[in-house]
Amino acid sequence: MLFSKALLEAFRKILIQIAQSLLCVMMITLQKHVVPPFEVVERKGLGHPDTLADGISESISRSLSQFYIDEFGQIMHHNVDKVLIVAGRSAPRFGGGDVLKPPRVVVGGRATKPSAKSVNEIIEESVSSLFRETVRNLRDFSVEPRVGEGAPELKSLVGRGANDTSIGVGYAPLSATERLVLDLEKVVRAVRGAGEDTKIMAVRMGESLTIVVAVAMVSRLIGSQEEYDLAKARVKEAVQRKADAEVFVNAADSGDEIYLTVTGTSIEMGDDGATGRGNRCNGLITPNRPMTMEAVAGKNPVSHVGKIYNVLAGRAAAEIAELDGVAEAYVTLVSKIGSPIGQPLLRAVRISEEGRIPAGLESKVDAILDYWLQSTDAMVEEFVKGRLTLY
Repeated sequence: MLFSKALLEAFRKILIQIAQSLLCVMMITLQKHVVPPFEVVERKGLGHPDTLADGISESISRSLSQFYIDEFGQIMHHNVDKVLIVAGRSAPRFGGGDVLKPPRVVVGGRATKPSAKSVNEIIEESVSSLFRETVRNLRDFSVEPRVGEGAPELKSLVGRGANDTSIGVGYAPLSATERLVLDLEKVVRAVRGAGEDTKIMAVRMGESLTIVVAVAMVSRLIGSQEEYDLAKARVKEAVQRKADAEVFVNAADSGDEIYLTVTGTSIEMGDDGATGRGNRCNGLITPNRPMTMEAVAGKNPVSHVGKIYNVLAGRAAAEIAELDGVAEAYVTLVSKIGSPIGQPLLRAVRISEEGRIPAGLESKVDAILDYWLQSTDAMVEEFVKGRLTLY
């Protein structure tokens, strides 16, 4: 019997997929749930230099993706996860001040060139948009695009498989301390005089909680040292209304050396920022939990597993944590470059038990992972529309 070349090719692809699926290792481990004796949780606010760099990377990726869809009908190869913000120089004073040298945004990475608009134009517009939406008092900055063409072998992987060998991790649920730290950014920024550049560090030792807050005060809203001290006191009171904790605000202040800024962010003077140095994709820095050093923001939402797997692992962990008997769930996914994204090299789940684990847990966990691994196409629109929290 003769078979057409197309049929033979389809059959070959099916055999390859079966072989790759057999190579995918699934591991589930169980452990008794234990509350750790101490906990360290950090969040860098939306105006922190590192978070701004993440925001710029992701804003550029979203804009490029939309241009690619409009022009080519699909998202083309790009990775713009190499943004550096070089701090400027400023002279804040009570009631006002000046930015003497604006901060500089250097954008590195790789991108396919659209014909309707230059990559540099897209970058400059994305940076301006991000700053306008995030930092109310920042007016002046410069942008230096340094984005080149991607390697041919990576371009060819877009839409076909993972374009890197990467790790994605996620866990659920958040602890009480983690939820608190996420909530406190808005609480701090609601105080008159507070800027967008905040950092919150919480340290829990047993039942004792200490919170250290850094917040850039906006000089035009602070008329004197007394007003500055009052703003700090109000931040402390606002945090203590949310948490039974010892609270420190701008602990480095000494005499005339205080955290006063013209713009509300330290990129105006003294603090640089870089993509991937800040919050993980759940918005937190949690050294007591599994984390990956992968920069999520700015990566290609179609084929870069360093982005996709981290979001996916968190969603899968959240669903697994809802199962009976599960106190906490930790998900680890590892890709192999060139392989289908839905077929990771490793899918591992660690479960902290609370009570009796019912029968059939493994099949339920397997089904949850299967569902999310087959949902990556649906996630692309969420990335492009900015519906996902990545930092």
